[in-house]
Amino acid sequence: MDESPKRGYLWFKASIVLGVLLGLVLLFQSVWTYRLVAGSMVRIEARRESDRRLQSIIRASRPSEKRDTTTLLAVMDELVKESPQQIAWMRILDTTGTQIVTTGHSAAAPVYAPGSFDKIVEDRNRIAPEYKTPSGPVLVTLNPLFVGLPANGHGLARTMPGVGIIEIAIYLNGVSARFGPLRENLIVGVSAACALLAAVVIIAFRFRNYLRGKQVEEQLAMARLVQFDLLPPGKLETPSLEFAAQCVPAWQVGGDFYDAFDADDHQFALILGDVSGKGLSAALLMGVVQGSVHASTNIGAAWHEESAERLNQLLCMKTARERFVSLVWCYYDPVTSVLGYINAGHLAPLLIRKTASGKFDVQHLTEGGPVLGVLPGARFKQARLHIEPGDLLIIYSDGILEATDAKDDEFGEERILQAIEENWTGSPLEIRDAIFANVRTFLGGKPPHDDQTLMVVRLQPAVPAVERADFRPAEQPLQLT
Repeated sequence: MDESPKRGYLWFKASIVLGVLLGLVLLFQSVWTYRLVAGSMVRIEARRESDRRLQSIIRASRPSEKRDTTTLLAVMDELVKESPQQIAWMRILDTTGTQIVTTGHSAAAPVYAPGSFDKIVEDRNRIAPEYKTPSGPVLVTLNPLFVGLPANGHGLARTMPGVGIIEIAIYLNGVSARFGPLRENLIVGVSAACALLAAVVIIAFRFRNYLRGKQVEEQLAMARLVQFDLLPPGKLETPSLEFAAQCVPAWQVGGDFYDAFDADDHQFALILGDVSGKGLSAALLMGVVQGSVHASTNIGAAWHEESAERLNQLLCMKTARERFVSLVWCYYDPVTSVLGYINAGHLAPLLIRKTASGKFDVQHLTEGGPVLGVLPGARFKQARLHIEPGDLLIIYSDGILEATDAKDDEFGEERILQAIEENWTGSPLEIRDAIFANVRTFLGGKPPHDDQTLMVVRLQPAVPAVERADFRPAEQPLQLT
């Protein structure tokens, strides 16, 4: 393998590893931040809320000359009623843990042992445990507060007469709502990290398939080049005819094909075929048919019907029944001004002649036989037509005739004839380009659903024709002007 693809694959693998590491770092950081918010910041905010409630109690009770439990209870009741979603309960305890007054939902309040509150004053530390309640977890803070309790000679009551303990329980869920936007951002971060990891892992596991897909794309691109090399130039001019054709595959390769080349006895061969299906399988069968037609020209145009029957027999033997080929196979002799053709189940080509009166006679070339590759014993008949100078032969595939727009309307034969009428004095190349331009405009930007192939040939006899009685126009020729 070339060194350049190897270096590219190495960078691809390095990108996969870097993506995994980046996803893990982002996931770890998001989870760690979420735990910090849920574990620490909410509790810190709950303590701050408790401090604010304590300061509110102190400020509200300051005007009274004597701070007693009755005054404090009224203030505590008002605070709980104002914020029932944040304050679970408030209690005033004496230094032994005995409840003096309470407000709120204090049924789940803890019970303290005597002497538990000495460190609150001695160490200036606050006890802030968490408790589970039916309404959610709460954070309980204890703070010393002068409430006018009588001295009892024990612990704090002995050293600080009148001091009690105020207990404030704050709902953690009530204060966590303030961190809602931050939590949403954290959830987005975690989701992004997980999505990044999942995408990188999927890409890593699909890497082999990706390489195989790239190889298939390269092979298809090569097959497309080979297929177009098999086709003749899109424009050809000889003294006996002017030729222009184009094939537009719906996929990278297709099953439509055309060819134009010199045959034996000074004749010129024209073929256009359509293999059922699309893609690589149709392109392979197309190559077989095109090669067989070229080989058959060595026998001569006089064996036209036998050559078509042998080709049909070959396809019946070598292909499945669902694979068949429609084909228009023509030989043009400019010396005798005769066009011999076999239409093997293809759309009827158009032989168009402009009369002296300026009207257009359109003949549909339908003689021949069934599609190739289905009926092993099928017979084919060659039809022969005399050609006038300037006659126009139009052969196309169903990808043009059946092209559909957004309304599911088909392009149709009338639009093909209209483009020919508008560009009749132009060269076959100009007529071809005009038809394709109209098809693209009709599709309105939609990609073609089938291969599109068109051949435009202006026929010129080598010598003036004396008799043209064999030209049989349609029973009701289409009048374009």
